[in-house]
Amino acid sequence: MENPLEKWIYAKTAGKDIKEYQFEKVIETLEYVGSRSKFYKKLYEGTDISTIKSFTDFEKLPFTAASDLINYGAHMICVPQHEIERIVTLYTSGTTGEPKRVYFTEADQELTIDFFHHGMTCIINEKDNFMILLPYKKPGSVGDLLIRGLKRLGCGIYPYGLVEDDRHAGEFIVKNKITSLVGSPVQVLKLAELTKEYGLDIKLNSVLLSVEYIPDATVKRLENLWDCKVYEHYGMTEMCFGGGVYCEHLQGYHMREADLYFEIVSESGEVLPDGEYGEVVFTTLTRTGMPLVRYRTGDYGRFKTEYCACSNYLKLMEKVKGRISNGVAAVEKEIQHEAKN
Repeated sequence: MENPLEKWIYAKTAGKDIKEYQFEKVIETLEYVGSRSKFYKKLYEGTDISTIKSFTDFEKLPFTAASDLINYGAHMICVPQHEIERIVTLYTSGTTGEPKRVYFTEADQELTIDFFHHGMTCIINEKDNFMILLPYKKPGSVGDLLIRGLKRLGCGIYPYGLVEDDRHAGEFIVKNKITSLVGSPVQVLKLAELTKEYGLDIKLNSVLLSVEYIPDATVKRLENLWDCKVYEHYGMTEMCFGGGVYCEHLQGYHMREADLYFEIVSESGEVLPDGEYGEVVFTTLTRTGMPLVRYRTGDYGRFKTEYCACSNYLKLMEKVKGRISNGVAAVEKEIQHEAKN
């Protein structure tokens, strides 16, 4: 099966070599933020963008991080305030810590809707009935953007929200002949376990897990309980939710490479070659409201050295292994455990 994301990205990049396209967009982004954002003007003070001739030059630029969103978020915006369509507030240390605020224009959200439309075709088709176990009522929320993408796909759409009553959610699946759903690993596994206890006969074609770290044990248990394929999505609010998604081969994330440029860096900030574990860093290539350049995600992962069976065009990121804040040693221990099993 042809990877639908490959065809989509090939069209978005006008058939250019992906690295050539990404470098052009990186330079455009640097020129854009340098002329429009108070934060980036100061960050790049003394830097002549015209001297950046390669990714090696680009890698010398400073990183941005969650602390910048907290301390300087309003100064990172590149458009007039009235063009901001959605502001997401994230508390990093409970309710007492200063929040991160991420700003999106309507065009920024459209980019994610477009990704969700094409990315979901890796998992479902127009004949599926798809249940959404994510918040969706607030405009611009991840569930809302997903619904808007699915409408373009033409499948049956069943927004449900977070599960509070597992029996009710299970009966909803049976009543509406749900064939696929999306939710967080903890929520979906609990639903699968309890509906089994309730005697509900549920068999799905596919499940998409997102929002948080996805243990391999959870994936295997869901495959057994619901006799389905389990796909995984990688994203975060700072990416406007969408980053990468599995295809039918379940070998890793196919990344949203026309809109995001990814790096893997060491603790000291050195860019690592494919195959080596480090921190995931990304740069937005097409965002207008609050572009992020070399943003440190705090996630621990790596790019594979081989392509997926479905593509020789898109890079393949291995499943993110956890948060660096939890300790690199702990994450590496988990990697070693998975390798043995």
